[in-house]
Amino acid sequence: MLDGGTRSAFRRVRVTRAMHARGKTAIRPSGRFGPWRDETIFVTGHSGFIGAWLCTMLRMSGAHVVGFSLSEDSASATRADWLETLSVPAVQEDVRDFDALVAAIETTQPDVVVHLAAQALLGPGYQEPRHTFDVNVNGSLNVLEAVRRTGTPALVHVTSDKCYAPAALAAGAVAEDAPLGGTGPYPASKTIAEILFREYAELGRRGSSETRMSSLRLGNVIGGGDEADRLVPNCLRAFESGRPFAARDPMALRPWQHVMDVATGMCLLAQALLERRIPSGLSLNFAPPVCNLTVGDLVNDLAASWGPHAHISQQRATCAFPEEPVLRLDGSYASALLGWQHRVESAALADVTVAWGRLVAQGLSPAQATATQLRSYQQEMLATATAS
Repeated sequence: MLDGGTRSAFRRVRVTRAMHARGKTAIRPSGRFGPWRDETIFVTGHSGFIGAWLCTMLRMSGAHVVGFSLSEDSASATRADWLETLSVPAVQEDVRDFDALVAAIETTQPDVVVHLAAQALLGPGYQEPRHTFDVNVNGSLNVLEAVRRTGTPALVHVTSDKCYAPAALAAGAVAEDAPLGGTGPYPASKTIAEILFREYAELGRRGSSETRMSSLRLGNVIGGGDEADRLVPNCLRAFESGRPFAARDPMALRPWQHVMDVATGMCLLAQALLERRIPSGLSLNFAPPVCNLTVGDLVNDLAASWGPHAHISQQRATCAFPEEPVLRLDGSYASALLGWQHRVESAALADVTVAWGRLVAQGLSPAQATATQLRSYQQEMLATATAS
């Protein structure tokens, strides 16, 4: 069901503003997810799951977009290829390479940098801890220093809700003032990234950085096109192959949200920073208004959306690393600050995610399926705005 077409690599594109003017795109701007005019957005990790949706949304809203990613796995390389058809040129480099990063930003002269590049999985954090810290800590450090040196106007720095201390997670819905202190390589790497962000934000307040910045602590993001070793892709792969799917902990609670809502929030945040409508240096939770959907609930919804050939095992899958049983995230501050709301409700998350795969199965390319769902989402936004 999910697209598995791959290429081993994609060519590096040298980025200049002239490329944007000459580029032809398969997606024409069709209304706006925000007031983008001629701005350039530089996205690290652009060929990842969230990055591909964000870049497509930005292109549809009229922004110029430049990607910066290694794209060394097959899924990322495929996304980088189809993003290039949407006039999203890419620099194929490593966020850990500071000189390459600075050179790309200096050449591109972006209005906003969105930092998404990361090793984003819990399991590999335990298998390759040094790599996880290297990418997540040194990658963030490089981005923070690069925007400071180049005077980039705005930075959206993305981390994770896993940055909070376990005691805070056990106390209820976690707000931004809860203590940091994630345990395990991946959570700890995001905690360190948040500390680095805080210190660079303080440099801005002291006048030694011109960049206005905010850090996003993301809850769990789902949607079509995710091929990583995570709950939803693993579940859909099992359904597609006819195997029963076994969850690790059906009672685990997570702040599930659709990638279209998250990308919209990122756009609103970037615009607010550029327009100086919010303070610089904020860390914000991105989470749905209600966090009451368990793993078991989501798996059942996915099975119902898939149809009668989806089978759920009553046994639990083994887990080789520790996981928090409950993670509730309070995203009310970001929602109020940005005027941002989730439009894909919890009950519709599975339907929308499975529908993306069906569009691809029916012959649409991943780029076309993504654009199709974004247009429907945009129409809902416009209808809501008109009604109000």
